Formats: sequence, C-alpha cells, structure tokens
Amino acid sequence: MTLFYTVRTGETTWEAESRIESLTGAPLSEAGKERSRRVGLELVPHEPTVVYASSGEAEQEAAKLIAKALGVKVRTDKRLSEIDYGLWQGLTVEEIKRRQPTLYKQWIESPGSVRPPGGETLDDAGHRIAEALRDIVCRERKESPVLVLRPVVLGLLRCRMEAADVDDLWQQVADDFAWASYDIEAVTLKSGA
Repeated sequence: MTLFYTVRTGETTWEAESRIESLTGAPLSEAGKERSRRVGLELVPHEPTVVYASSGEAEQEAAKLIAKALGVKVRTDKRLSEIDYGLWQGLTVEEIKRRQPTLYKQWIESPGSVRPPGGETLDDAGHRIAEALRDIVCRERKESPVLVLRPVVLGLLRCRMEAADVDDLWQQVADDFAWASYDIEAVTLKSGA
C-alpha cells in the first residue's frame, strides 16, 4: 500500500482575474502562495517523502513551497498538468460565455461531454493522470508522495479515486479544498480506475 496526498494549488494571478489557465500556467497570487505554505505545514505531521508536480508555473511554485515546509525534494511529471483548454486558454469566463454560450453551459452542466475548442477531453486527461499516478505509486511504493495539481485535473483524479461520475467534477474541486490523502495499491490503478 502507498499512502499519497493530493493538493490543490493555490489561486493563480489568472484565476484572480477569472481567466482560464494555459498549459504553462500563471504564477501564484499572494493568497495562493500563502495557501501553499499553510498546506505544507499541515502536511508536516504526516511525513510525506516527496512532492510531484507538472512543469506548470503555479504547480512548480506551490510544490516548492510545500516541499520546503516538508524538507523533501520536488519531482516533475508533465502528465500531472492541468487539462489543455485549447482556444479557451487566457480568456476570461465572461468572454467564453459571450463567444460560446451553449458550449460553456454544457461545460458547467456536463463537463465530460465537452472538448474545449482545440483542447483535450476530460476522458483524455483522466487517462493521462491515472497513468502518471500508476507510475508514481509504483516508483514510490514504500513512500508517501504529494501530488500538487491544478483544479480540473485534481477533480478528475478525485472522481476516479472516489468512483464518482466525471459530471460531478465541480463538486470535487470546491474552492475550499486544500488536500486529501489516499491509501492505494498500484495494482488497483491498472484498469485506469
């Protein structure tokens, strides 16, 4: 069994402006940095052994703040990146609502049925994150890794771990969610569960 932790990155400067993130990401806002420091301190008693994050700016920034509090290293796995929002990247939510009201409404009500224009589906991202988690769990078999994730990919992972429908995604990424822990055996992930 491997115990691992999932952490939601703090708010980014783009999120503060209600903008959709890009794959490279935006930096953490001051509130986002403070949240990452606080989560790091909350995790200290649990003794995680390594922090994983994608190469996105917010993920790396949060991972380094958390790792500093824990006294552990950061490892990068690009498969942990937020979904590719395609042409929505950098736009505000209001701009998307104005340009594509029907598609945006569908994204909110049934996100599993939507592919942002030029982006990736939640199903594609879900397979990517499950593959990354399988590899990390196998590599860190006797360790306790922390995965620092952006909101939607975190929600996808939580949906898989909690056997929730992908259309329940928004309930898995509530703004007040900071971190959770899971016990898991690498073999349970082979099916992509």
